[in-house]
Amino acid sequence: MTEQSTTVAATEGRLSTSSPGSDLRPAQRARYMRIIASARELAAEGGYDAVQMRAVADRSGVALGTVYRYFPSKNHLLVVALVLEFEAATERFTGGDIPGDGSAERIMNVLRAAVSRLAERPLLYDALVRAAMFADATSAPELDRLGQVLTELFAKAADIEVVTEEVLNAVRIVADVWMSSLVSWAAGRQSAEAMLDHMDTTVTLVFDRLERLQRAS
Repeated sequence: MTEQSTTVAATEGRLSTSSPGSDLRPAQRARYMRIIASARELAAEGGYDAVQMRAVADRSGVALGTVYRYFPSKNHLLVVALVLEFEAATERFTGGDIPGDGSAERIMNVLRAAVSRLAERPLLYDALVRAAMFADATSAPELDRLGQVLTELFAKAADIEVVTEEVLNAVRIVADVWMSSLVSWAAGRQSAEAMLDHMDTTVTLVFDRLERLQRAS
């Protein structure tokens, strides 16, 4: 284990990108969030194909040009919605008592809760994940933010406040595999149950290795 330790927030801060839309003025932010809410509603009703920029503009009550000023494409818009979804999930777990004996079990309980949400609104979450699959370079900052938020979420779930580089790498691996599993789920290659089984194997292997490294230090 490396000698230097730091908090998750401080470590992530060196790589941090800000939350989407956080630099907007209040009136702009309200419009921005209304556009996102409209896109989410359309996705929940009809999936990825139902989210058309004209339909988003009509539902949110703003000009089409305004939608494009904030979001250059449908995929960019839905990726932002996905980032905000995981930011909200991280907030829900902050300060909460996540059940489980040990980091791996607590992370799996968070993942089970996430899969439960997928089952409640499958068209919405399928659309959000598909957008991440198809996103181009214009969404790079938001995808970077997504990786950061997922890492923070799993670090919180593992009840890790002070981390070394080995711990942070372990959490990042879990976040990367989770995103890959979501893509497989959205593409129809993996069921929700299979996704959880895959994540259970990943989390167990990653944290078993981490514990061995810690014992050896």
